[in-house]
Amino acid sequence: MAAAPSAQRKRLALLIWILVGFFYFYLSFGYIRASMNDESLDDYIQYLVQIAGTERRPAKEIRALILIRAEELAVPVRGEQIQVIGDGESLKVKVNYQVDIDIPLLSTAVYSKQFEHTAKYRKIY
Repeated sequence: MAAAPSAQRKRLALLIWILVGFFYFYLSFGYIRASMNDESLDDYIQYLVQIAGTERRPAKEIRALILIRAEELAVPVRGEQIQVIGDGESLKVKVNYQVDIDIPLLSTAVYSKQFEHTAKYRKIY
């Protein structure tokens, strides 16, 4: 009869480890996905600053293009989180936003990652 409680403990321990593994995997997956989307957004911002600086695009258009790309990548950026300073060769863009990583079923943020980007126009010879 002593073997039955031991087998139940082993099953319970296995179930707990599976839940811990699932939790860790989901957090890792969310963090990696957020980092990859952020890197794609950063590459786009760098590219956009070079083009917009050369063509002297207005700040409103630059902000709109960044918001469109952020929406495509499912990055939670709002217009007030984008600063466009100067124009032409003095163009500088700053973007700051936060991504919340949550767990399914709980729907609450378990981890938040802050992202900050600064892109300056660089004259290419």
